[in-house]
Amino acid sequence: MSDGSRNSRALAVLVVLGCVWGATFLFIKVIVDEVSALELTAGRLAIGAVTVLAFMRARRMTLQWTPSLLPRVAMLAVLANIVPFALIGWAEEHIESGTTSVLNSTMPLFTACFAAVLAAERLTPARVGGLITGFLGVAVLTGDDVLRITDSDALGKLAVIGSAAGYGATAVYLRSLLRSVDAISLTALQVAFGAILAMPLVIVFEGAPDYSLSLEATLSLLALGVFGTGFGYIAYLWLIDATGSVRASLVTYIIPVVGLFLGWAVLDEGIGVNTIAGGAFIIAGVALVMREEGLGEEEAPLVAAPAVD
Repeated sequence: MSDGSRNSRALAVLVVLGCVWGATFLFIKVIVDEVSALELTAGRLAIGAVTVLAFMRARRMTLQWTPSLLPRVAMLAVLANIVPFALIGWAEEHIESGTTSVLNSTMPLFTACFAAVLAAERLTPARVGGLITGFLGVAVLTGDDVLRITDSDALGKLAVIGSAAGYGATAVYLRSLLRSVDAISLTALQVAFGAILAMPLVIVFEGAPDYSLSLEATLSLLALGVFGTGFGYIAYLWLIDATGSVRASLVTYIIPVVGLFLGWAVLDEGIGVNTIAGGAFIIAGVALVMREEGLGEEEAPLVAAPAVD
């Protein structure tokens, strides 16, 4: 394949992936009207696991693992999948899907923070400026809601910010794991463990799960599991291989735009001035942080980034 053809294909995959991941917030909003956030989490992980494992079988890929890897993957599944997926699902019971998509896009900001603390990465002046700009955007978007900590809207926004922080921390941890196992195998194990661990939680806290959903919610759950969680991860890994981790992370800029648009067009959600201004600051901050990463040596891919709920 020529470089021009490969670049065109990569651009197409980037745009489609951004649209799919942006649409996941719409799917979640539809589903949580009928099931709990935990049931949503278990369902999408189970469908995602089947999708990734079926892909590996079709491509005759061998699942790589060692006994010592399994506890680390289990911890990763809890912190990078179960907890953030449940938080975002719960948040969308209280706040709009478009707002969720914008707040979730702060994940690279938290990655930079945790990389500085946990991996001793240098915070350059430009990266510090990006972090300040991005978190200023969070303050603009949330307004004084965060001061009303008993308000469900405020708690919903804090839940999304917490999930983005969790994604950022686990993204740094993923870099070390990817030195010892291939990315597809790690993704398959992570999502499969997530499904296995999530279902008992559903039974304990919610009772026997009931997935007798409406057609709209059923299709949303299938789309979320197959495309958002399954093929979405696979496509992101292909992008990293084809273009590098920094260029692949450009999908971060597409997700909130699509999320806001679909929330407005499909769910009739309003888009206020604070949402637009806050989103602009967040995207600008992420751009500065990503630009600094792009100037340095390519790092191991962040498989959980820009993960979506």
